[in-house]
Amino acid sequence: MAENFDYLADVNAKTLHWSFKVFVVRAWDVPSRFNDKEVMSMELVLQDSKGHRLQTSIPKPLVKKWKDVIVEFQMYTMKNFVVLDNTTYPKVTPDKYILVFSHRTRVHHVEHPSFPLDAFRLKSFKELLNADKLDDSELIDIIGEVVGKEDPRDLVTSKGVETKRLAIILQDLDNNKISCALFGKMVDELLPHLHDGRVEPLIVVLQYFKPNRWNGKTSVQSHFYVSKLHINDGLKEVVGFRNRLLSGVAASSSRISQVSSQGGWSGADEINQGAVLVKTIEQALNVKEECPIWICASIVSLNVGKDDWFYKSCRKCPKKVDTPIGNRYECTKCGHTHGCASLRFKVQVMVHDGTGSITLLLWDKETTQLCGKKAEQVMEDDVIGDDAYPPTFDNMMDRKVLFKINVKSANIKGFDQIYTVMKICDDEDIIEKNMPKEIAESTSTFFTEIGGSNSLDM
Repeated sequence: MAENFDYLADVNAKTLHWSFKVFVVRAWDVPSRFNDKEVMSMELVLQDSKGHRLQTSIPKPLVKKWKDVIVEFQMYTMKNFVVLDNTTYPKVTPDKYILVFSHRTRVHHVEHPSFPLDAFRLKSFKELLNADKLDDSELIDIIGEVVGKEDPRDLVTSKGVETKRLAIILQDLDNNKISCALFGKMVDELLPHLHDGRVEPLIVVLQYFKPNRWNGKTSVQSHFYVSKLHINDGLKEVVGFRNRLLSGVAASSSRISQVSSQGGWSGADEINQGAVLVKTIEQALNVKEECPIWICASIVSLNVGKDDWFYKSCRKCPKKVDTPIGNRYECTKCGHTHGCASLRFKVQVMVHDGTGSITLLLWDKETTQLCGKKAEQVMEDDVIGDDAYPPTFDNMMDRKVLFKINVKSANIKGFDQIYTVMKICDDEDIIEKNMPKEIAESTSTFFTEIGGSNSLDM
């Protein structure tokens, strides 16, 4: 006679006599807060035939008994649990309760599973990128090809523990990209696969990662011990992704590029993800909450003179340096000392889009992209009059550009009228595709009226 099993969705605290047939989709150890070499508990995520999942905890006294018995992606029958309120954060499973092993819990391995395993609940990149708000209390699974990497960095946690951090860029089958931060042992697991010149796709599944959005950029990161990195193994999800990726496409040159830890993606990359809604200046000036915003506008005035378009900086980082100590400059941020300072751009401009005007602050990278020269080149090449800005800056005038600006509390409250530019995109095709309809005609009319002048009459 077939044995009847309970469903995880029905779990409540009124009884201890639960009986389940389940897959283990995730198992991990939680170390003691006081000794990371001592296991405090073993945690599981169970999944039944209806696809419902529930977090299950094995307390320290029972870990040794079950440690080598329970294996991920295997099916078991399990009986007799204590049921407790789920107070974990973020919640690995969203239910009110979790199951807890006791000395009366019984576990038996099922050699021939009676229902299939769907180990991952994959979120699409598009869903993450287009979400109005990300729930940072939810842990997610994603799959993608590694197409970019930064150099790994050594870190020391607030508790004095040495660890590592590695940022990579994942791309899905629709060429959407998401940045991912790995920490600790995952860095060592992935690094051997990131060698230069790799021509085979490196496909990874990220299990139980935490989504994040900061300054308008969507990313995911590993979350303590629950997250797991699956690298190019025989998982059906990886095999299916690889087959679709390589269908009809020959292996090319190196598939993984090195990216700068400073920049991440360019403005064009971010817009091409499809997660960007470009607003008018009028809309930007009426924003009520701090946030990054993309606008499309043309530079109509340069608020700079002969000597206020640059600043002296550390040669290693963008930090401003002032008076030299003796014959050397010392950076208060990175501690680097050098015999001469570097020059970097800091340029205020006014832009207009037909709905209004706004003052923006362009830093070094964005100004270099627009004018075509570095600050030190401009200083060497341009002949600058007493009350004029460098002639090179004329290259920026009247150009239609997509600006990503940072709207701060001081901007919203009217204390600061200058908005900092975070990124730009000056690709004409991308600009035309993303320009708000309400400014297309007004912008054209505006420039017809002023006749391409290098200044705006206020």
